[in-house]
Amino acid sequence: MKLRAEKIIDGIPINPVLPKRFWDTDNQRRPASHHPWWFLPFVITGPNEAWAGGVRFDTWCLDGGAWDRPTCWGKFGTLEEAVQCAQEGPAWRRREGCP
Repeated sequence: MKLRAEKIIDGIPINPVLPKRFWDTDNQRRPASHHPWWFLPFVITGPNEAWAGGVRFDTWCLDGGAWDRPTCWGKFGTLEEAVQCAQEGPAWRRREGCP
């Protein structure tokens, strides 16, 4: 499957075109069109006046952390930070002593 996205940075899709019902489907019932997205982090950008520069960069991953949607790995003020999170995993998973 060829991923479609606004752009891809170091293998990380930025503003990808996601399959229908991607944000609200029980993980146990996900159709084949969702399967390539398992464990593939991606970044969604959007306007947000509360963030410097007026844009927020959210890193997401369909990793089973939520039963019916992708897991938000973090919200960032720059695209570089969001891509770094996608590459390294969320900070809450990297902390010493976390289960």
